Amino acid sequence: MSKPLPVHTQTVIIGGGIVGCSVAYHLAKANHDVVLLERKQLTSGSTWHAAGLVSQFHGFPCVTKLACYGIELMQQLEAETGQATGFKKVGATAVAMNKARCEELRRRKDIAIGQGIEVHRLSIDELGQQWPLLKTDGILEAIHFPNDGQTNPIDTTMALVKGARMAGARIVENTEVSRLLIENGRAVGVEIPQGIVKAENVVNCTGIWGKAFAESCGTHLPIQHNQHFYIVTDPIEGLRDPTPVLRVYDEQAYYKEDAGKLMIGFAELNGIAWNPKGGIPGDFEFDDLPYPENHLDAVLEKCIERVPALGDVGIRTFFNGPEGYTPDGRYYLGEDSNIDKLFVAAGFNSSGVQNGPGAGMALAEWIIHGHAPRDLIDVDVRRVQPYQANREYLLKRGPETLSETYAMHWPYKQRMSMRGMRRSPIHEQLKQAGAVFGESAGWERPMWFAPEGVKAEYDYGYNRTTWFEHWKNEHEAVRDDVGLVDLSPFCKILVEGRDAETLLQRICSNNIAVESGRVIYTQWLNERAGIEADVTVARLDDTRFLVMTSAATGLSEQAWLRKHTPVDAQVRITDISSSQAAFGISGPRARDFLAAYSDADMSNEAFPFSTSQDISIGPIPVRAQRISYTGECGWEIFVDAAFAPYLFEWLISGEKAQPPKLVGFHAAESLRTEKAYRHWGHDIGYTDTPFESGLMFASKMNKPDGFIGSEALRKRIDEGSNRQLMQFLLESSEQFIYHNEPVYLNDQQVGTITTGTYGHTLGAPVGLGWVTLPTNPADNAVQNQRYELLVAGNKIGATVSLKPLYDPQNEKIRH
Repeated sequence: MSKPLPVHTQTVIIGGGIVGCSVAYHLAKANHDVVLLERKQLTSGSTWHAAGLVSQFHGFPCVTKLACYGIELMQQLEAETGQATGFKKVGATAVAMNKARCEELRRRKDIAIGQGIEVHRLSIDELGQQWPLLKTDGILEAIHFPNDGQTNPIDTTMALVKGARMAGARIVENTEVSRLLIENGRAVGVEIPQGIVKAENVVNCTGIWGKAFAESCGTHLPIQHNQHFYIVTDPIEGLRDPTPVLRVYDEQAYYKEDAGKLMIGFAELNGIAWNPKGGIPGDFEFDDLPYPENHLDAVLEKCIERVPALGDVGIRTFFNGPEGYTPDGRYYLGEDSNIDKLFVAAGFNSSGVQNGPGAGMALAEWIIHGHAPRDLIDVDVRRVQPYQANREYLLKRGPETLSETYAMHWPYKQRMSMRGMRRSPIHEQLKQAGAVFGESAGWERPMWFAPEGVKAEYDYGYNRTTWFEHWKNEHEAVRDDVGLVDLSPFCKILVEGRDAETLLQRICSNNIAVESGRVIYTQWLNERAGIEADVTVARLDDTRFLVMTSAATGLSEQAWLRKHTPVDAQVRITDISSSQAAFGISGPRARDFLAAYSDADMSNEAFPFSTSQDISIGPIPVRAQRISYTGECGWEIFVDAAFAPYLFEWLISGEKAQPPKLVGFHAAESLRTEKAYRHWGHDIGYTDTPFESGLMFASKMNKPDGFIGSEALRKRIDEGSNRQLMQFLLESSEQFIYHNEPVYLNDQQVGTITTGTYGHTLGAPVGLGWVTLPTNPADNAVQNQRYELLVAGNKIGATVSLKPLYDPQNEKIRH
């Protein structure tokens, strides 16, 4: 007779795939009381039919670290539990069939090296020796990861299950959760047929059911189940065991040796969603889907040409199974923004087996410690936008995510589906002016402007592209004259009420108790002094403040505010982003330009830096705040959305002054990087403190009552740090940098790039990056040594600085 379930436990996990079982394993190993509930049988959703590929390297450092841990764990589980996982370290090889893909592989190799991954370049002869059945015609380059492998998904999961049970976890099958229990915005347990199980934490590991479960709880989790295909051949003579996994990205296929047979999987360019009427059937268990006739014919023809032996053997299995995909191709991990103590590990984009073990470890640590245990920003579930959970949106965006898996991963590449959903009030005017748009949190933002006669679309590339000169002209207009950038997509949060100042003074590291009309740049820190947000706060009057932050992080900032608002506080928090447009106007001529259109005194004495005023620009009432993200004298103009088109048209009319040049976000990025301005989520995050980030000027350590994280920050200052965020300027202008390029000092890797772009004023690629040195980075002797960056296989010398290389004394923004 089975043991009855407890009425209370520390953590309930919903879902018994490899991800949920990994969370249970790691919690139980930490002596944490845990119950896992699976609706049917373990692995019966999508884990059971996974291909079992496991790779060390991924596009994001945090994912790479967790994947490497997962591979190590797979090799240890059998000794610990007696249950074999089926893991084999066979290695993996990727090939390139055109120059663009060659560049991508070289850069991928660099980044992998920078993250401690062993990777080698193969000659075509070496590739042929490694894969004798492969026809190498058309292949230009190849790289090999010797420590990648493959595993048995079910066996690996069951090894985690056995280890979890050995450590005391309760894992129960055929028990469906019917309801999440929520009290005062906090998950407190679940309801099952046997009754109620109270818990301190609940974890959503429901895989392809993730979106539906989230909706039943009143929150959002955008996951689309797509149809994912592979075939398995009959045995092939001459197929060696082991044979490395082979990925031919340009033909949308991977090849894996499987007991003398070949498994061939696809990331076809015409991916299709699975959209069962009425949702996933209630009896769905170890099920597959019908194989659509002719859908993969073109891809299969390429496979037969690539591996001619396929033409002589039969196909034993044509498989189609559902896999959960997210809108951005990154999985979800962490605590839900809307429901406290509801944690998520889902949406693994057909990579649950290779990423689930490590993700489960990270989430277990998060639950135990009460905060993210490492930098997980790239997969943090708090990035979710509610609109993304819309069914029609996911039916189009989800399959595109699948198709992007093996497509070229160009810098700045934009998605094509479900565009134009959120638009600035001046979107049509910008479009008529030649704007080439990019997407951020659903907002259409002008990235650069195509002059008359130039097609308004991206030409993607790693170095100089056809739109490079147009980007350069926009950048130089701000440096030399005046430019206008549409900031309307930025998130604008109104914080008002009797206790608004008290709340913000506690949350902000800078001093917010200032007179009305001041604009304060500040960070919001967690209890460990890590930076949770990087914002400006404008004091509008005694009880009203406006917080401005990026569109991508606005929901997270609002959740942080609400989380730290006392129950009895008189504070109202309102997102007014859609009701207010904002224009950034900056450059040496910005003051004269605005003075021509306004009766307000725009002089430095009457309108100093870091202040705001209600003024009129012609007949339109606006609020102008003198602050700039470009490093030039500038203002941000806030205007009611209804007035924005008229105001914009008047400002560019030339009626009162020569109009500003319209500027896109590529120029905004290159301008801020030359000035070494930090960007949250790229350069800084919740594991970085203001001390090593060079932001102590925005932390007022003498605030009478302190602020969240002030004690931890003081301790960090006392301890010192040899880790620092620095600025880099390359000695060569030919190879551009973007992110994650390794940084070397005297041939030893000391860090990586976090932001890279081209510095049109400085005359070369410029970036920011973290370095860790044996001595204090502030030591000039350290700065004067030779630094190099590894870019596309070449080490390029770089100038390094702790101060901005452009206008280090801040003279331009304050004049």
